[in-house]
Amino acid sequence: MTDEPGLFDIPSTPTVEPAAAALQELPIRPEQVQQIREAFDKAGVTEQDERKALINSVIVRDIASLRELHAAEVRRVVMAIEQRTKPKSTGSAWDDREEDTWIDKL
Repeated sequence: MTDEPGLFDIPSTPTVEPAAAALQELPIRPEQVQQIREAFDKAGVTEQDERKALINSVIVRDIASLRELHAAEVRRVVMAIEQRTKPKSTGSAWDDREEDTWIDKL
């Protein structure tokens, strides 16, 4: 037998590509911080405690400020904020309309 690994041998330690690991650890960019702040403003979330709770519910770790987020986490945070802003549908197109109709203006 040879000491070379076979085709179906499983390595004892998982190998993580350094490039993939480095991408996950990239710090948040200023434009991403602005994107999150704009999403919070659009959603009407103004309280710091509420903002922090929403972010901590999306990511696994506890953060003290937006600057502690990683660039890869921004998309999940923004999507969670946007889901919060979507109006809940009542199931009725009449009740869900955005503009007044001629009947409403009477």
